[in-house]
Parts: sequence; C-alpha cells; structure tokens
Amino acid sequence: MHCQRCGAALQETIVDGRARLSCPSCGYIQYVNPVPGVGVLVEHEGKLALIRRGHAPHKGDWALPAGFIEADESVEQAAVRETREETHLDVELIELFGVYSFPEGPPRSGLIIFYRARPTNPAALQAGDDAVDARFFAPHELPVIAFRTHREVLARWLQERHEPELAEATVGHPPPEVTVRAAEPRDHYRIVELMSHMPARTRMSDIARARAFARLRESGPGAIEVWVAESEEYRQASGWTAIIGFVAVAHLDGLNETRAWLDAMVVEPDYRRRGVGGALFDIATRRARERGASQLLLDITRASPSAQEFYRAIGFDGGDVSRIRLR
Repeated sequence: MHCQRCGAALQETIVDGRARLSCPSCGYIQYVNPVPGVGVLVEHEGKLALIRRGHAPHKGDWALPAGFIEADESVEQAAVRETREETHLDVELIELFGVYSFPEGPPRSGLIIFYRARPTNPAALQAGDDAVDARFFAPHELPVIAFRTHREVLARWLQERHEPELAEATVGHPPPEVTVRAAEPRDHYRIVELMSHMPARTRMSDIARARAFARLRESGPGAIEVWVAESEEYRQASGWTAIIGFVAVAHLDGLNETRAWLDAMVVEPDYRRRGVGGALFDIATRRARERGASQLLLDITRASPSAQEFYRAIGFDGGDVSRIRLR
C-alpha cells in the first residue's frame, strides 16, 4: 500500500498506542476511521416498514431501511434517500431516535444514526434497490432482524411502546463487552482448548495438540497471526480466563499477489451470535489488508453448518475454498 500524498510505500508503526500504516517519507498517517450510516424506522398506523435483503451480508433476512451516507449529503438527506431507494416511500423525519456503533464489523466498523419517520405515500411501499421484499409489520409480527444495531433500536422502540416482552425477544442476548488483542504465549493453552469446538478437532489426539502448540510458538515470516477475544463476563463465570474466541490467519506471499488464509476461527458456544465472530473477522480482514493481501481464503468444508451460514452471510462465496476479495 502506498502513501496518498507522495506515493512512497507505507510501513506499519505504532502511533498513539496502535499499529497504523504511516509514510516514512512525508509522515502521512493512514487512519482507519468508522464509516457513518443511517437507518430509518418508518411508522404507519402502528406498524414499521422492513425490507428483505437481496444480497450478502444477511441475504434473505429482514432489516430496517438503511445505508451509508454520501460525502455530499446531510444525515437527514441520506435518511430520506435510503428510504426512497429501498422502499419507494417518501418520508418526513419525525425525530433523531438513536446512535449506535458497530466496532465488530463485518466487514468494516462504523456508526449508524437512526431516525423515526412517517411516509407521505404509504401505498407506494415496495422493494427497491437491493431489497427483494418490503412490508409493514405490526410489533407482534416482527421477524428475525439481521443486524445487532437494528435489533437494539427496535428494542428501544418497542420499550417506548410499552412492549417489554417483545423488546427482549427482538434484541436477544445483549452483546458482551469484548476486547480483541493479539495472542500471547500465555494464551496458547486456552486457544488449543477452544479448538475442540471445531468439527475436525472434537477429539484431538496428543500428537495433534502438540502440533498445534508448536505452530502457535512459531515466529518469523511464515508464522500464523492469532488474535483473541476477551470478555470480563466470561472471566467471572469461568474463574480463570476471559478468552471467548480466537481467529488465526496465515499470509501467503506469491509471485503476483499476497493472499491471506483464514486458518481457524472459534467462539465459545454461549457467546455465538452476539457479535464476537464479527469482531474477530473484522480484525482478520483489517490485518490482511494491512499486510497487502488481495483476498482472504477459507476452506468452508471444514466448518460446521452454522459456521458455514455465518461465513456466507458475511460475504464468502459458495466454493469449497471460499474467498472474499479485499481490494
């Protein structure tokens, strides 16, 4: 990757306590900042408009009309535009309803600003843009919602309508406070223990465990890069460790391009579908890009059915060796 100012090759350095790409020639620092988005709760006769997604991630799932803000528009303009593009509805914004962040990704971190709105042409509701369906749902009819931030704002909306049971059912388990960091030697035992949740590793032999420990201890250009997710909630429950998941990535330098291989990703079963996998995937893709990788590869046949569903939802294609293009 090269400097936007002078064209020199960027190098990884520690800036403000974080690993960042910077230019040794002119001093430019490439910051990876959250991307702003907008979502809209379109209310009509006590119901909400939802769209059914036509593309990954979460293809086929329901969500609020939402999208990213263009550089030349205000947040309010983006809310009106996204609603019109996805539902054919023209709306009047009622109020700013909430701001939520998604640092776990995938594939990028950001924040989303939600508005309440009313349609001026409710009969025009139909799927548009990348949606395959669009409907008004009463509170008790709400389907499973795709994104954590959408579930959380819907839960607040339901709470304010005095529907606490529906709100709890909508949001599901609250996401744990998760910290993702580079693995250290003291983490190796827990990482190997978590590997027993992988379909091919449910009964690891002593030889397989020894190989795993040896691979984790390797250093140098060919070593795998491992990151762990921690939760203080789990430390208190387990009494000894906060690690609830890990991701391991190998980087393959070819003649023409660099590729990254997602070697393993495991989350403690009680913490699945709570954003932990997304946080680990986010750091894996970010590090792969920083290392100059053009693709992230995965042998999807080794994953469990639920893991395969997760990988496809976040954008991996359908092949046995699946891939996501990074640049």
